[in-house]
Amino acid sequence: MNTVPPTFDTTNSHARTIPRFSGSARELVRRPHRFFLQLTHEYGDIVQYRTTPEPAYLINHPDYVRHVLVSNGRNYNKDTHLNKYMLESVVGQGLLTSEPPLWRQQRHLIQPAFHRHNLVDFADLMTASTQQALARLAPYANQSEPFDMAAQMMQLTLDIVTRALFGYDIGPQAEAVGQAVNTLIEIAKPSRARFQQTLHELDEIVFGIIEQRRQQPHAAKQDLLDMLLLARYEETGEGMSDRQVRDEVMSLFIAGHETTANTLSWLWYLLAQHPDVVAKIDKELEQVLHGRFPTPADFPQLVYTNQVIKEAMRLYPSAWSISRRALGDDEIDGYSIPAGAIVALSPYTLHRHPSFWPEPDRFDPDRFTPEQENGRHRYAYIPFGGGARKCIGDQFALMESIIIVPMILQQYRLKLVPDHPVEEHALVTLRPQNGILMTIERKI
Repeated sequence: MNTVPPTFDTTNSHARTIPRFSGSARELVRRPHRFFLQLTHEYGDIVQYRTTPEPAYLINHPDYVRHVLVSNGRNYNKDTHLNKYMLESVVGQGLLTSEPPLWRQQRHLIQPAFHRHNLVDFADLMTASTQQALARLAPYANQSEPFDMAAQMMQLTLDIVTRALFGYDIGPQAEAVGQAVNTLIEIAKPSRARFQQTLHELDEIVFGIIEQRRQQPHAAKQDLLDMLLLARYEETGEGMSDRQVRDEVMSLFIAGHETTANTLSWLWYLLAQHPDVVAKIDKELEQVLHGRFPTPADFPQLVYTNQVIKEAMRLYPSAWSISRRALGDDEIDGYSIPAGAIVALSPYTLHRHPSFWPEPDRFDPDRFTPEQENGRHRYAYIPFGGGARKCIGDQFALMESIIIVPMILQQYRLKLVPDHPVEEHALVTLRPQNGILMTIERKI
C-alpha cells in the first residue's frame, strides 16, 4: 500500500488527522474483506479510502461502531452502493433496505413474529428438515464419497426458510426459489440480463404464492407469510400491499437462508480441523441430550455448543460488511466525517481487532464463556449488526444452528478432502468460493 501525507477532510482545524490510503483499490474488488483487513493493519482504527466520487471511511473500533450504529444512528442511512444497487434490486423496500418512516413502521409490524415465544413454534420444522438432511448424507457415508458440505447446508437452510415462510404447500417451487436467490447473489450485477430474468422468474413465483394464500388462507397453524398477510397497521387498520409483502418475504428469505448456510458451512470447516472441540461438544451432547434431538428447552444447557457457533461467526461473519451514508457532518472521536461520506465497518475486521481478540486468527470457543463475554466491549462482536437495524432474525438463525449442529454430530463425523482449496469469497455474504468438500462416516 502507498501512504500519502495525511490531510484534513473538513474545515475543522481542530479535527484529528485521518490517514488516507491512495494506492490501487484493485484488491477491494477482488478480495474486499482482506483489503479492509490490510487497511486496519496499516492505518489503525480509521482510514479514508476512495472508490467512488464521495469519500469513504473505514472504521474499526467498537466505540466508533457504536457511534455510527447506535449513539448517532439517526445521522446515518443505508443509501450506499451495496444496499441500493444490489440489495434493493432484489428485496425492494423490505426491512433490509428501507428507511424511516417506512422501515420503522414495517419493523413494528413484523417484530412480533420473531419474539422468542413465537420462534419456538419453528423448532419442529427445523428438526424435520435436519432429519431429511441426515438422510441425504447417508449415501455419502455408505459409499465414502466426497461431497460439498456448503451445498448441503444451502439445501438445508432453504428447506427451513421456505417451510417457515410458506408452510409445506409450495412443493417443487421451493427448489426453484432457492436456485433463483443463489443465482442473484452469485451474479451480483443487476444490470445483467440474466439477473433481471432470474428476478422476474422469482417474482412470478412469490407473487403467485401470495395471491394463492390470499384466496385460500391457512385455517390451522400460521407460517411467516400468514403473519405478514394478517398484520395490520395501527393507524389505518389496513394490511400490507402485495408488493410490500413480496419485499418483506424476499428480505426474510435472503437473511434466513444464505447467511445461516454460510455460518454452518464455515463451522464444519473449522470443526474438521479441531477434533478436540468436537470431543467437547460430544461430551456436552451426551450429558444434556442422552441421544435425543435437541429442543428449545435444552438450549440453555448447550453452553459449549453455543460458544462454538459464536466463535465460527466471529471468524467468518456472513454479513462481513456494513455501510452507511452520513446525512450531516459528524465527529467520531475527534475525527471529522463530512455529510455525504460513506462510512464502512466490517465485522470481519472488527472481529480480528487484536486489542479485543488476542491471537485473533485462532479458533477458540472459550472466547465466549460468560466471563469473557462480560468483560468485552459490547460492539467488538456484531455478527448480526447492531443498534436499531440489527438483524430481526438473529434468534431464528441461532436456533437453526443449535438444532442442526447437535443433530449432525450425534450421527456423523466429517473430514475435509485433502488438497481441496477452501477460499473466502466476499460477495454480499462471505461464502466458501469453491465449496467445502468433505467425506463423512457414521459415528461409532
